Amino acid sequence: MGAQSVPAQVFDVASRVALKMGQRRLAKDLADRAVTLEPSNFAYLSNQAVCLLAANHTTEALQLIKQLAALPHSEAAEYDALGNLYSQVNKQAEAIDCFRSAIACEPEIAHHWFNLGLCLQAVGDLADAESAFDRCIALDPAQGEPWLHRSRLRTQLADSNHVQALNSAIKKGTEDWRSEMSMRYALAKEYEDLDNYDRVFEELRLGADLRRSHMNHDPEADLAAMRAIRDIYDSQYVLAGSGYDSDEPIFIVGLPRTGTTLVERILGSHSAVYAAGELNNFAESLTSQVSAMKPKSRLDFIRMAANADSEKLGRDYVESTRPQTADRSRFIDKLPLNFLYCGLIHRALPKAKIIHLKRNAMDTCFAIYKTLFKQAYPFSYDQQELGRYYVAYRDLMAHWHHVMPGKILDVCYEDLVSDLTTQSHRLLDFCDLPWEDACLDFHQSQAPSLTASLAQVRQPVYTSSIGKWRHYEDRLKPLRAVLVEAGVKL
Repeated sequence: MGAQSVPAQVFDVASRVALKMGQRRLAKDLADRAVTLEPSNFAYLSNQAVCLLAANHTTEALQLIKQLAALPHSEAAEYDALGNLYSQVNKQAEAIDCFRSAIACEPEIAHHWFNLGLCLQAVGDLADAESAFDRCIALDPAQGEPWLHRSRLRTQLADSNHVQALNSAIKKGTEDWRSEMSMRYALAKEYEDLDNYDRVFEELRLGADLRRSHMNHDPEADLAAMRAIRDIYDSQYVLAGSGYDSDEPIFIVGLPRTGTTLVERILGSHSAVYAAGELNNFAESLTSQVSAMKPKSRLDFIRMAANADSEKLGRDYVESTRPQTADRSRFIDKLPLNFLYCGLIHRALPKAKIIHLKRNAMDTCFAIYKTLFKQAYPFSYDQQELGRYYVAYRDLMAHWHHVMPGKILDVCYEDLVSDLTTQSHRLLDFCDLPWEDACLDFHQSQAPSLTASLAQVRQPVYTSSIGKWRHYEDRLKPLRAVLVEAGVKL
């Protein structure tokens, strides 16, 4: 069969499959071919926009989204697709309008209510988000993810919680193991709000064990990668070269659940700063160079990355964030895992600021353990694996401080929440930004938040999370033993 006789639908389906498999370039090429054959097909055009975003072709994607928005719509599927595109480019208000329109077309479809709830919680409309998740759960109670998002929206109270309903839903049976897992984490969150610590940990254990049993993850590969990074990226390498001359990026790095979102909200409340969220752009810009060298393994990749063109890497990274980040003189990239790339970041962008969040080791690890992530942080579902990862992370950050002294600002979570004013001044001074009072009123910011901390950042600073791990001290012995053996201060 000749290429010209292949139906557009075949290219479209193949594109969606390729994207799910992580083959972004192939996905885009296949999407382009589908659109070439049927240039007015909304579904093919929207998939093309998804592929453009996955390939970091944001400017082209935004133009296509604008084109799609101008078309007349009458079907829920079209509003849903457009809403998802708006959400991906952080235009949550437009996404909300689209999902409300999808609901108007198909009010009994739980999926539309779920998408609406996600966007409402992102913009801080937590009460309406809870109502949307309520409706979603009423329509499809076997889906676990809406239960988890709803539980996170507020502190659950003795006379207002979902514990009984969650237990009943689990007993009746969920759609699959993922739904049960989400419900277990939701139960753990609600039990913690109600100070029922024994039940908290039991639900966490069940949920984490479910997640870990369905993962193909080699924890030793993570540790070997961090050892290789320490061996290869020494001070002679990190401090050499001129890199790309831009002072726009501010990187916030560390482990998740250490206050990275809080620092992002503080700095992002400054008039000169745009909070871009958790960007994969640096790693992707690096990968686009190194993949041409044909690495055969992860360790090969780490070795070959040292041969990347640093100036090009810095330029490609900054340009890949456009056009969103161009409206302000500075922007924040809050991807915690960029701690792996601190040396490469400094070499590629010597004027960029790097802020590292630190927190008590046990509080950090427990906060990670009790959070259900999507695809990231596969080390977080087993106490011993989590402890070993923490030790390797600690050693790598010590290495970065040694090879590039004074280039990374450490901020302690405990200091931040105990003395917000002093630490906020320190942050702005490090970033060469003039003081603005709005930085202390971060909880009043209307900027969207998409992280697990989205409800907390709408509140003033609190210290109640400090030392929370001690409620579970007996149950965290495997984790503690790993940390103690490595000499970690608890």
